[in-house]
Amino acid sequence: MSPSAGATSFDVIVVGAGLSGIIAAQRLLQAHPETQLTILERDYCVGGVWSERRNYPSFWTQWTHGIAEFSDMPMERPPADDCMNDLFRAKYTTKYLEDYVDSMSHAGQTLRDRIQFNTEVQSIRKVDGQWQLLCIDTISKSHRSMSASRLMMANGQSSVPNMPNFHGRERFQGKIIHSIDFGQSSILQDEAIQHISVIGAGKSAADMVYEAAKAGKTVSWIIRKTGDGSLGAAAFAPIDLPTPYKNGVEASQARIMASLQPCYLIPYRSWWTWLLHSTNLGAKLVNKLFSTLDNTVRKYAGYRERKSDKGFGKLEYDNDIIWQNGTAGGCHFADFWPLVAENVYVHRAGVKSLSGTELYLDDEDTTHFPCDAILCGTGWQDGLQMFDNDTLIGLGLPYPKNIESREETAKWEKLVRKADEQVLKRFVMLRNPPIHYHKYETRTPYRLYQTMAPVHDDSILFMNHIVAGAKLFAAEAQAIWAVAYWDKAFTLPSVAERESDIAHMCAWNKRRYLSNGELGNFAAFDSVPYVDRLLDEIGVTLHRKKGWLGNMFAPIMPTDLGKVWCEYLARRSKQ
Repeated sequence: MSPSAGATSFDVIVVGAGLSGIIAAQRLLQAHPETQLTILERDYCVGGVWSERRNYPSFWTQWTHGIAEFSDMPMERPPADDCMNDLFRAKYTTKYLEDYVDSMSHAGQTLRDRIQFNTEVQSIRKVDGQWQLLCIDTISKSHRSMSASRLMMANGQSSVPNMPNFHGRERFQGKIIHSIDFGQSSILQDEAIQHISVIGAGKSAADMVYEAAKAGKTVSWIIRKTGDGSLGAAAFAPIDLPTPYKNGVEASQARIMASLQPCYLIPYRSWWTWLLHSTNLGAKLVNKLFSTLDNTVRKYAGYRERKSDKGFGKLEYDNDIIWQNGTAGGCHFADFWPLVAENVYVHRAGVKSLSGTELYLDDEDTTHFPCDAILCGTGWQDGLQMFDNDTLIGLGLPYPKNIESREETAKWEKLVRKADEQVLKRFVMLRNPPIHYHKYETRTPYRLYQTMAPVHDDSILFMNHIVAGAKLFAAEAQAIWAVAYWDKAFTLPSVAERESDIAHMCAWNKRRYLSNGELGNFAAFDSVPYVDRLLDEIGVTLHRKKGWLGNMFAPIMPTDLGKVWCEYLARRSKQ
């Protein structure tokens, strides 16, 4: 039992012991080691998506060695057999995070000492200036209340599985699991299970398809048709795309590469970004570049070229990768597409019902086939279920649009409309989005300053509720900003200015990322501009001290975050 397990009142409670919660706690305790802080984790291990529980053989990182680390603890390079183009098996990130919480210590307690495992937060509300949390022990089912003056929500977007409600489930004799439990299951080793159906379009679904096919199972990959809430098949890019850099991930960490994106987070002050994004010539150049990339990805998959009698061509995604109007990821295995084309049955339909050991689809032919197990790569719930609607509204979190007041709707529509005009004025490319199926949200978008801070309550922050590509990198930058924010080390813009900035983020998101931009928190290609923005606001400068060429062309690495963190602490000690 952790030393904090018996306490009920804290200065700070961090919800979630994934990578964002870990680094947020570490940076806060470095600046304020006397802080009474605990971390609540619903699982039995650290890491979140990268935890021991979620590991399986084909789970590889989509970040590379040298970037997949925090600035205060370099990661040892994994063995060559477990690396591909500097990417590596996810289990090494798991080990890194486990080692990290054991290595970092403050006031006689390691980070691990402060974690209360198997503790699920059921409700959060603010009473008399204190955050009150009702928790349940996931093993004993006992309840416990805790309170804190400040709260960090680091549970992210991948904590609570989204499980389909299958008609006829009670009659189904097979097994049904979510990807969160795939690594701990014995489904692929069970000889009684021969027919496996995988549901979902994303990376976890693709990984389960791959492993099941490699295990010699009869695999059916079920992806709903585009429309009616489905964004269709995913785009999986090869991990060895040529770049002028060591690898593609390192290339994405350079400002010159980030500048190719139509990103409002990049300050509008250089001739280069003006040329690329505010002129027709520049927009054509950018479109040409990314169309070439997209053609490479499609050709690599061979959707229309590979011979298959199992529906392989149905896996082709709809819109170019640059628009991210759906899910995407890396294709780690050279034999992935040939294996799928030859061995996997692909269906574009929904599941109509289950019965015995049969699965029925809702297509015109009422297709059905044997099924011994269903593997669900069906995503996640929003991670905000512990807040009631009044709290969601007060904090600027997504809540049902049909309960928003007319005054609030009118206010934000006006702000977003004005911001949208500015977005379209600046970005030629965004004026003409591709024809696409648009999945509309029934909830309001995130209305958090810098995607973290409520406008009217400075006692709570939301870490990792932005969808960014370089997860550890963005998480550490957020942690640094969070410390400075709670230290009141910089002057915040006025309420009106923050609301205008939030509206700008929402307007740009919907134009830039289409359906994925509906919640206003999507920045898949924009980690570097986002991090620059956070660091610039708190007044540190060492991340921009590489000279003109270095600032533009050198990748921004975790060591750069370490330098600005030391810069911040040194400046703080003099105040």
